[in-house]
Amino acid sequence: MNIKGFSTLKETKNYFFNHNISLSHVKYTRNFYSLPMALGTHLGDFSDSHSNMYKETLTYGLIHGINFIDTAINYRGMRSEKDIGEILVKLIQHEKAIKREEIVISTKGGQIYGDYTLGVHPIDYLNNILIPKNILNKEDVNIIDNHRHTLEPKFYKNCIELSKKNLCIDTIDIHYIHNPEISKYILGENVFYTKLEPLIYFYEQEVKKGTIKFYGMATWYAFIDDMDSKWYISLNKVMDIVKKVAGPNHHFKFIQVPYNKFNTSASTKKNQLIKNKHYSLMEAAQLLGLYVTISAPLNQCKNLNSTTSPKKLLNYVISNKNIYASMVGSKSIDHLKENLKTILET
Repeated sequence: MNIKGFSTLKETKNYFFNHNISLSHVKYTRNFYSLPMALGTHLGDFSDSHSNMYKETLTYGLIHGINFIDTAINYRGMRSEKDIGEILVKLIQHEKAIKREEIVISTKGGQIYGDYTLGVHPIDYLNNILIPKNILNKEDVNIIDNHRHTLEPKFYKNCIELSKKNLCIDTIDIHYIHNPEISKYILGENVFYTKLEPLIYFYEQEVKKGTIKFYGMATWYAFIDDMDSKWYISLNKVMDIVKKVAGPNHHFKFIQVPYNKFNTSASTKKNQLIKNKHYSLMEAAQLLGLYVTISAPLNQCKNLNSTTSPKKLLNYVISNKNIYASMVGSKSIDHLKENLKTILET
């Protein structure tokens, strides 16, 4: 049986009181509190050893003050979601060490995924499962190299249901449209924004059903590329569609972009146009009432040296007041301890 509930303002706040963590270290939305760091689960191979390392760090993090987990259905052939689900069942249902209402869980859908436990690669999952079950047609899929993406609502319904099963939860706190710029690149501007409208409607219906609480977009190039790039997506145009579909009380509240000391485009590039004025992505998000979460805050551990240690890179990101939280992946408890210490010393 899946774990019922979702993160709440009251219980996430109590979580930090119970862990003796001052709220001065904590960020908050209208619906939950969290540290400015989430447990990321992107990198790594499909092996049992990497799963075991992730499960160890997830357990340590959740027990010691990190109440935000970020993942995606396609990470490690669904193993990342399944590893998280195993730990949530253990800590919430069996050991009762934490409550579901204390934990914020975000995941993503949109890219065609595989299933490592079944030995099925993404292309085979598409051809042998998704298409025969009428979840997708071949023409629904936009392909660039090995990346396969779609904007079809039926696929996102499938993603949400499968993610809930993998994560062993009834409600996902944040569900992202994952790398929509792949579809934008193939479809072009007009078709992309047209197809986005029914997808936004679908997400709002999922909120009403209680399968998710909020949604948004998790991107790589989309919001920080040049305006004439095929990858580029206008955040203002997206929000115009959201407001057209759902009005001012919509649930599109989060965007995720890469940002670190070596990639500052989200805060420095004035590529987002709102009312005839150019803003950076972070400025635009603030104007539009959105929370910004960050991927690759440590630059995927590239270019590390004495002047760019993980501590300094993490400090650089969390010092930016426009960032809600950074997704920091770790398969090492020692590294996680260091990152947590950095957060609590800031």
